[in-house]
Amino acid sequence: MPVHMRKGFIGRSAIAATLATGLAFAPALGGADTAPVAHAHDSVIASTPADGQNLDEFPRRIEMTFSGVPRDSFNTVAISNAATKEVLLTEQPELDGQVISFDIPESLDPGPGAYIVGFQITSSDGHSTRGKLSFSVGDHPVDAGGGADLEEDSGVPTWAWIAGGGLVAVILAVVAGVAVVNRKAD
Repeated sequence: MPVHMRKGFIGRSAIAATLATGLAFAPALGGADTAPVAHAHDSVIASTPADGQNLDEFPRRIEMTFSGVPRDSFNTVAISNAATKEVLLTEQPELDGQVISFDIPESLDPGPGAYIVGFQITSSDGHSTRGKLSFSVGDHPVDAGGGADLEEDSGVPTWAWIAGGGLVAVILAVVAGVAVVNRKAD
């Protein structure tokens, strides 16, 4: 086979390999698969007191039931006065399956007012999840706001890692293809 034909054959092979690699990663780069990845962060599905509940007296125990089983690490809860933002109590809660709970000392009885129970847990998926519930004592109703407020601290989304990896692979394939074509052309 003449040399000029081999060069063309090698060049076409490199281009075909580059295109095949690019097509393989096209969905990850946002083409066909743009649906968001589902994250299963645990959320509060029940609590005592209930979010927004008005009580006659300050509770002695707080319980929150989550949609999954939180991990037993770095879980923290705090009770704050909603008006003054003063933190009244910070605890590391007990964990029993899906239930996180903590007792409130008898010495803590701030009286009538609106209160916030803030929490940070490690969800069953390993991500840190923050949220809050509210309750009031006496004639200080609070707006529950439709359930517990949750914040996610999950870092870089999975789709971004996949897209970044795919982009790097495509760039490497193009560079390799160009290098092969240039080397064979010499």
